[in-house]
Amino acid sequence: MAITTEDIALGICDVTFDGIDLGSTKGGVEVTVKTTNYQVKADQMGETPIKDVITGTEVSVKVPMLETNLTKLLAVMPQAVGVGAAGAEVGVEIRSGVNIDLLAIAAPLKLHPTALPASTTKDDFVAFKAAPLPNFTFKYENGGERVYEVTFSCYPDGTAGNRIAAFGAPVAA
Repeated sequence: MAITTEDIALGICDVTFDGIDLGSTKGGVEVTVKTTNYQVKADQMGETPIKDVITGTEVSVKVPMLETNLTKLLAVMPQAVGVGAAGAEVGVEIRSGVNIDLLAIAAPLKLHPTALPASTTKDDFVAFKAAPLPNFTFKYENGGERVYEVTFSCYPDGTAGNRIAAFGAPVAA
């Protein structure tokens, strides 16, 4: 068996959401692709599945944000409102967020290996319609950074064949 070392990927990535660089991360960015299925069974085969049918695909991306400012926090908190002028906020108010349609605010999320030039896209991961769900637990303490973990739920793009995400450079719709 020949080993193609060029196909073994290591390293960290830069994260961009809706054109905003989310900055440094701590603990690694985690992509999850979960496929659900239905097992078809026939009486004549008992409990032995005779085939499987895909019933859905869920894609999510966890981003442990380390480098935060008010503009970045506002970008990943759909239930928040900026205090002050846009781009120069002096505060971010967290509100209840009840009835916010996350699909309506979904935007592109791109992961690009930090060590590669922008023109090298073979190891990129792009979610076409991603919406942030912030679930923060952090401490003000000595000897530990505050990490703001945001999970992005990724939705199908109904205008482009229901694509959810892509590895490498995605083809135009």
